[in-house]
Amino acid sequence: MLYARYLLQLSWYLLTPLFLLCVPQALYIKKTALRLPEAQGDTCVRHGTHEPTLTFLHFGESTVAGVGVKELSQGLSAQLCYALSNELSTRNNMSVECKITGQNGIRFGGINECIKRNKRSADFAIITMGVNDTTGLTSIKQWHHGIQDSIQALNNQGIKIVLFTQVPPMAQFPALPAPFKYLLGLRAYLLDFELQRLCQRNEGCHYVGSKLVVAKEMMAEDGYHPSALGYKAWAEQITPQILQHLRR
Repeated sequence: MLYARYLLQLSWYLLTPLFLLCVPQALYIKKTALRLPEAQGDTCVRHGTHEPTLTFLHFGESTVAGVGVKELSQGLSAQLCYALSNELSTRNNMSVECKITGQNGIRFGGINECIKRNKRSADFAIITMGVNDTTGLTSIKQWHHGIQDSIQALNNQGIKIVLFTQVPPMAQFPALPAPFKYLLGLRAYLLDFELQRLCQRNEGCHYVGSKLVVAKEMMAEDGYHPSALGYKAWAEQITPQILQHLRR
């Protein structure tokens, strides 16, 4: 796996000249991209009336902040809460509650500051990061340390199960033009590869993969974030994996 990592990094370095040619594309996208606000609403979501209650914390970037929808109740965290509750209420008579901490544009260093300020206990935590570290060209070393720091901070707070969602495959984002999207896609894959490697090495940490659905109704109007339907589909897709990891 380490050999594959170095091979991927070499591929990235070899493509650096092409990246320089894409700088005008990147500047144009930055200037013209539609910027949507973060969603509004309660950052603590509960679903179900049963006891006991399964609790989780969800930290992350714009997709956790609900960019692409108007209310947090339509976003990924709340939809995960609903999907998990629907499974657990019938099988285990359990409710689910989550605390949402998301910020548009944040990178791993920033989200780790949010984690360290957290005062809530929970049964597990989910971290959804990667897009901003991809576009910001966070180094693999910085990304590595960011992941390790988040795990350590959560463990210190008594949270021993940490789930990381897949770094989104940016080559599939409708808002990004070629060839720029393919370079970002490679960079995202590099970060995702390192994330998977670290999840295998750290006890209690698990990687949660998914398949991006880019149908028009699944994407927000910016072509960059999920719509309400997209968040719902994403949550329903990864819920079985989350439950499988929790049952282990």
